[in-house]
Amino acid sequence: MAVSGTRMKSPSGATMTPIDLSKLYNWPRRVPAQEWWQGLAKSMSACPTGRQTSWGIPFHLGGKRAARVILVSEGRPEVVVSLGGRATYLCILHTWVQMPAEVQWALPREGMPVGEYILNYTDGTSTAQPVRARFEVAMAESPGQPWLAMPGIMPETADPAKPNGEVSWGFMQYGIKPGTFAVGSPFLLYALPNPHPEKSVKSLTIRGLRQSPLIVGAITAFHGTAHPLAHLPRRTYRVKTDGGPAKIEKAEVDLGTVTRIEKTQGPRDNVWLKSQYVGVALPPEPDRGGEDLLEIVGAPDAAVSVTLKDAKAPLRFSLGEAYTKGKSAGKGGTLEVLGRTRQWMQVTVTDSSTPKPTPVRIHFSGARGEYYAPYGHHQQVNTNWFEDYGADVVLAGRSYAYVPGAFTTDLPVGEVYVEICKGFEYTPVRRKVAIRPGQKTLELSIDRWKDLRREGWVTADTHVHFISPHTAWLEGQCEGVNVVNLLASQWGRLFTNTGDVSGRVGIVEDDTVVYVGTENRNHMLGHISMLGTEGPPVYPMCGGGPSESWIGDPDYLTMAEWARMNREKNGVVIRPHFPYCGYTEDPVPIILGLVDALEIASLRGEDFPVQEWYRYLNCGYRVAVAGGTDKMSAAMAIGLIRTYAKLDPQRPFSYDAWKQAVRAGRTFSSTGPLIDMRVDGQEIGDTIKMRAGGATVEVQAVAESFWPLGKLEVVFNGQVVASTHASKGAKRLEVNERVAVTGTGWLAARCSGLPGHPGGYVAAHTSPIYLVCKGVKAFDGPAAEHMLALTRGGIEYIETISTVFDEAARKRMVGVYNEVRRELEARLMGSELPR
Repeated sequence: MAVSGTRMKSPSGATMTPIDLSKLYNWPRRVPAQEWWQGLAKSMSACPTGRQTSWGIPFHLGGKRAARVILVSEGRPEVVVSLGGRATYLCILHTWVQMPAEVQWALPREGMPVGEYILNYTDGTSTAQPVRARFEVAMAESPGQPWLAMPGIMPETADPAKPNGEVSWGFMQYGIKPGTFAVGSPFLLYALPNPHPEKSVKSLTIRGLRQSPLIVGAITAFHGTAHPLAHLPRRTYRVKTDGGPAKIEKAEVDLGTVTRIEKTQGPRDNVWLKSQYVGVALPPEPDRGGEDLLEIVGAPDAAVSVTLKDAKAPLRFSLGEAYTKGKSAGKGGTLEVLGRTRQWMQVTVTDSSTPKPTPVRIHFSGARGEYYAPYGHHQQVNTNWFEDYGADVVLAGRSYAYVPGAFTTDLPVGEVYVEICKGFEYTPVRRKVAIRPGQKTLELSIDRWKDLRREGWVTADTHVHFISPHTAWLEGQCEGVNVVNLLASQWGRLFTNTGDVSGRVGIVEDDTVVYVGTENRNHMLGHISMLGTEGPPVYPMCGGGPSESWIGDPDYLTMAEWARMNREKNGVVIRPHFPYCGYTEDPVPIILGLVDALEIASLRGEDFPVQEWYRYLNCGYRVAVAGGTDKMSAAMAIGLIRTYAKLDPQRPFSYDAWKQAVRAGRTFSSTGPLIDMRVDGQEIGDTIKMRAGGATVEVQAVAESFWPLGKLEVVFNGQVVASTHASKGAKRLEVNERVAVTGTGWLAARCSGLPGHPGGYVAAHTSPIYLVCKGVKAFDGPAAEHMLALTRGGIEYIETISTVFDEAARKRMVGVYNEVRRELEARLMGSELPR
């Protein structure tokens, strides 16, 4: 900030000289007694004082003495401000305050002169400019900002994902901080153009033309090449030095602002185009010389100051030069504009197998890795919990937008790099496209390498939160998901998607269905999902207090009771993120046969969730596998973990048909691979009856994947009985073997990716094919003891420290647990209870 009267020179060449008005201030002084005048005096007394900056322009406002502004009006003397020197603009902090008698609501008079600014030159000539209502100053009868003046505060950007405590998260989405200069100040900033910048200005005469006063708080002479308030559009800039990719510690713009520092993963080039990370969702793509880029908006005369990490002095550049000429050279480096010329165009992405436009997940970037978000999407995607409200996602460090098959956006002229993804059955695409000047359309395509839909397989995400049903539908379309189960629930005092629950299918369009169900949750007992509930939902959704319900909310229903009520409403019951979150009541609804499928995220055979599932299967409790993401932020894509369910390909696809397939156990869960299995010609979910001593069966299993697979295994009662491996990875693995089955049990297939490959995390697991030997029931003693311990723990919790709705509820809940406790005790003792 400048001391009054000190000439400031910007590194870009502009000069700014605050004018000392201290001897000219004439108000508040001898304030009339009327209430209106007293109120005006009070507001002027509250104005900021001393050194201030508005839109990067330094000003010197009045001190704390009584008179601190210049006030002129009709009948009052004009005020002459001595200047001396050249200026292209006089930047003025001013306001016009209408007296009630001069407000004409019946006939607004935009353009009415309320004052005059007269530039007097040293050659004896002068030029006058009117100060007009709604043009240079605001007016009551024409609500809105003046057309030629700015509010005293220049917007300053804030990270919308990091609330600063001064403002709520919602208002932070404007992306700007609360103002610091002139809080409560009435001043507007107006740049008075000098029509003769080649002449030396002797003085400025300020004259009032209405009874309502024109008030001036401060004046600064500006000499530059362009209007100081007319900003260049926001663009991304690169700092190039001899020291390698720029890592920026601090960046400032005097006549503008740095809207964001974007951290990239590295350049886009042939290495990026051919990378094995194409389409990979989980491990971040390695940094290949990632650099920090600047998003800047400012006036053409703005100066950019950049301090690099470990640097002693900042680098200084001209913003206007970088924007208009492509780069601005400074001592130690250059500032280069990226994607300066933008143009609007229609983008179409087609499915080459149809070929029709198809919704996709898409990523556009420039050669330095800068992200170009399609219009309507976030340039900076917020991945915080419950703060995902747009059709965007961040995976492996890359930002993507969910777009329909045809959309309109602006893209920069020049080279643009694109990545396109669409679920597990399409080959992800990376390519470079050249955007030509004047180009109106851009056509892209994606290839389908597998079509399980034709064979009757339907994909689903069993577990999605927070987004709207139509956004869920779009994201499902883009990820190749046919069924999106959007789940309402409770999180303390927060209830989500409850207004979307209808008790029927919500959206059915283009082979994608959205159904809004509920996830019913208890911090101790566990979580259970109610899918496809017909009619009123199963309430209450949550109980037992934090973190699921609110403090003091009692336990009212067990998971098993929730499940039974959903079954009565023709719903499907899924145990989400099995076996985590609660891990107490799982044996109860599973043993009672009330759970259709377990939602398992980690599908490798050695993982705890899979081994826990095997324990139930080994005791003869049939339950399928499902895949759901538990999406609660833009850091997760719908269908990244998904359920494939086999429907009759000869019948129309419907949500009811999907529910029937899940109940029948005709499913597999996957994070990428496609897997199937047959035993003696029977399919997943079937039951094969055998003689008492067992038999040898013919097992056929196949796994396919865009990402290379490392192994395919067939398990009998949890033990691997057949397998194949690919040490260098393979897109397809098969097992065709005869397997000896020694007793009652189950067979399933599982596969996983190639270790060391970026897509090595992928895995898939089928639901079982069940084998029943005459007179023999499946049983695993240690597993049953484990289930019994969980059941007894739940009983003791409910009987002791549980906050219950009432004693009748406690007695009923314990009764449900005791039913399963008695069954497990009887099985462990070798006798079965009738059920």
